[in-house]
Parts: sequence; C-alpha cells; structure tokens
Amino acid sequence: MIKVSRYILILLVIFTLSTFLPDFFLTTFERHVPVPFVMYSSFSHQFVIRKAEDGKTLYYDSGGKSFNRSQYEQQLPLFHFRQLMADGLMPDSLFGKPVDVFEINNANFFSRITPSDIDAPQAGLYLLFESESGRVALEKPDDYFRITNKGIEFIDPASNGVKPGKSELFTKVLKEKGMTFPARMIAGIPNIRKKYDQGYFIVDKKEHLFHLKMGKGLPYCLEIPLPKNVHILYIDCTDFRNREFYGYIITSDNRVFVLQTDTYKLVNWPVKHYNARTDKLSLRGNLDSRLAIIGKPNDVYAYASNRQYVLQNEFHEKLAPNFPRGAQIVNHILFPFRIESGPVSSDFHRIMIQFPENILFIIGNLFFLLLYLVIFFAIRRKRLVIAELVIILLTGLYGFLGVLLVPAVKK
Repeated sequence: MIKVSRYILILLVIFTLSTFLPDFFLTTFERHVPVPFVMYSSFSHQFVIRKAEDGKTLYYDSGGKSFNRSQYEQQLPLFHFRQLMADGLMPDSLFGKPVDVFEINNANFFSRITPSDIDAPQAGLYLLFESESGRVALEKPDDYFRITNKGIEFIDPASNGVKPGKSELFTKVLKEKGMTFPARMIAGIPNIRKKYDQGYFIVDKKEHLFHLKMGKGLPYCLEIPLPKNVHILYIDCTDFRNREFYGYIITSDNRVFVLQTDTYKLVNWPVKHYNARTDKLSLRGNLDSRLAIIGKPNDVYAYASNRQYVLQNEFHEKLAPNFPRGAQIVNHILFPFRIESGPVSSDFHRIMIQFPENILFIIGNLFFLLLYLVIFFAIRRKRLVIAELVIILLTGLYGFLGVLLVPAVKK
C-alpha cells in the first residue's frame, strides 16, 4: 500500500511539474517582438506601417519610404481625419468629392475575430429584442429564448416556465420556413448596447442558414441561400452605423464572407494564408477600401481590396521568433510534454496534453535517466527499482524530480 501511495504521489508531482515548469521556462526566456500596425493608403496605394522598435516609433510604407508622424497621418486621411482637421492638414476633397466628416466617420468600421471567439461555448439562452419598437434605444425583453429538438421556447425568468403561446407561434413560423431543429449555431448581439437590432442568424441541424427577428411582437424568419460547399464555422454579427452588412461568415475551409444587408448576398472577402483555428483576423473598412490583416505567431499578412472586395494589393512581413533559437532547443530537450488547462486559442477550459514537435526530448530523457543512475550509485542504494527507471525514461525531467522528491520509505 505504501508503494502504491508513493507512485500516486510521483504521478501528481509529474502532473504539477508538466503544468507549470514549461510555462515558467518560456516566460523566463520570452522576448517582446514588435508587431507592425498595418494600414492601407488610398493615396499612394501602398501599405503604411507603424512599428515600435528599440524605444522608437517607426513610420514607413511597403515601398520602403520613411515618414515622420505627421506625414504618416497624412497618408491615412480617412483614419486620422480628426487629427488632420485639428492640424489644418485635412484635404478639402477626397476622391473627387468634398470632404464630409459625417460620411467618413459613418463609413469607417473595424472588427477583430480571434480563435477564442470561434472555439467558445454558446450561451444557450438568448434575448430576442423588439426590432420595431419605435423607441430610440433598445429595451430589454422580459423573456429569453432557447432552441431545442422540438422548436423554439421562450422562458419567463420570473417563473422559469415556458411561454406556450409565443413559443408555439415562433416555432410554427420557423418550421414553415424549413428549419430543422435543433440549432447548430445561434449568432447575434445579445445586449442593449448595440445601435440597432437585426435579430439572430441560426444554422439548423441540416446546416441551413436562417435569419430570425421580431417586429411588433411577430416573428420574421427567412432562409438564406448558401453557395455550394459553404459550411459555416462561425458567424460574427455587426451593428455598424452604415448598415452595409449584417456580419461576417467564416467557413470551415477558412474563407471569409460578408453577409450584405437586405439582399443577403454572401460576398467573398479576399484573404489568403488564414487559419481560423489559430490566427487572429482584423477587418477594417472606409469610404475607399477594405483591409484584412491576418496575425500569425511569426507572420503578418495584409490584403487590401476595393469596396467591391476585389483584391488590390498584398503585404507580408516576417516577425522575429518570440524565443531565441537556443531557448527553443533547450525547451524541446527538457520537456517531453506539457499539460495545459486549455489552449490560448480557445475560451474552453480543458485539460490537454501537448506533445513535443520533434524527438529532441529523447536526449533529455536519456540524460536524466543517466543522471539518476549516477546519483543512485553515488549514494550506494542497494536495489534498482525498474518502475522508477521506466518513469524517468518516459517523463524525463518531470519523472527525475518526482522520484527524488518522493523517496522510498525505508523499512
């Protein structure tokens, strides 16, 4: 019984060390890598970059031209229009039209989609707002809805009971429009801080897409035709002032679409090298152009297109690694595996074992096994325990420290 308890303690030590030691090592040797802030100039048709490096802020474009701060801002009048107006440097006209600050501000938009947005739990209960209340501000409804195998159910939070009349009415309309329950995905903006309400976009059991909202207490539902081979991975709804589109649709094969308002047309936003599971995606637009930026651990890609989403220009900058080459090699040698409470690319918390990318850990495991044998003979222990040797051979540094920290009980 004592032996069993000892090995359980050793396994607990291995689990604890494999959770904290790799992070401590990487934190110690991690270095800050400046990430460029990339924009697109409608004047020069070049990418304009701002980057902090060695305590200084650098301004330059993709053609190699350097700027000071004021010149940099003048390259981006649709983004820095407030500062340019304060400095008296704002042009009188842009693209053959007089400058209209309201129009510029109304056309500007920005969104960011991260892997943790995509791999995240769904709420389960949602607020369906009144879209045609006639009020300036949205008002919170007095119920929540959920979608089950049978249909949509509206829940009264005061009694925790289902509202049968409203539930049956909405379920009937959804079925008439062809929805198959339950829902695979429900996407919307479930708070009153949004500028207006466009309801929810629902992917049903058969991967068909529907738009659901409520107007004057009655359901509005429409099936949105999807292009062939479009399998929806994620929907990000927006509430931009210009109401140009309902939101973005990310597909399972990493394509990006905008869902246009009223027409429900899916327009492909041209991007390359995008992996929705691992990369950060920034989407920006103005009166003249559209810009998509893909952030990878060691790369930045940018794609500029016009307002019709036709690709105009591309940019790529390789980033320096976060860790020195030597630290990366030592990391691979020391740690045969690591245990995480969930990847940073997810909003879920799950215990995960991350295995090594190469076989360098074998060197570390053999080194700690030999080191243990040296210590064993140095202290003149009487008998080698095969189980201890196997643990160290399989778990390397973790097992070596576990065996030493939890010694055998002497009889």
